[in-house]
Amino acid sequence: MEHELDLHRLVHACSSGIGLSLNNEQVKRFVAYLWHLKTWNQTFNLTGITSDEEIVIKHFVDSFAVLNAVEMRSGSRLLDVGTGAGFPGVPLKIVRPDLRITLVEPASKKTSFLRFLVGTFQLEDMEIFEGTLDQFVSQSRGTDSYDYITTRALKLNLILQSGSKLLHPGGAAIFYSSRSMSGLDFLKPWRLLNDYSFDLPKRLGRRHISIFSPSP
Repeated sequence: MEHELDLHRLVHACSSGIGLSLNNEQVKRFVAYLWHLKTWNQTFNLTGITSDEEIVIKHFVDSFAVLNAVEMRSGSRLLDVGTGAGFPGVPLKIVRPDLRITLVEPASKKTSFLRFLVGTFQLEDMEIFEGTLDQFVSQSRGTDSYDYITTRALKLNLILQSGSKLLHPGGAAIFYSSRSMSGLDFLKPWRLLNDYSFDLPKRLGRRHISIFSPSP
């Protein structure tokens, strides 16, 4: 029980550390998420990050920090590509349950975990696609479009190559990285709208969230 209280305090403190406040129910979900991730990780190797503090900061906080960089409208559709064990899609859903999110992940062990999370947390308007981005694009046949595409795992050029086919007009691709994308050459017709940088709590590194939009 004492350890669980410590985890609650850790989640509260680290989210506040980047200027975002979570309610008690959200904190409880993140603590449960951590326990489920560590339990499944013993068998399925879902993540190389295993300490409680680093899971909270490098996975959870890093994922929802994008809310400081982008004002996502209520009900926005988000496509999270290469989500792995749910990052950033599931933390964003916990903080912003109004978002409609599709998770794309090719590894079956990870999609099994994602389905477990969706069922356990009763996450509505959250879909899971088991496959690659190319497979998703080919199966969508242009009928699906999104306000945002996010990734923490795929190379930037892969997202930009497919992104314009999947975004609504005015949509954006969001790329998480440890380095700035400002001043680099990008694939046309994309332009960099914002290169948001922040320090992770507990001095666990500096992060960049780069937002791209197709040029009109």
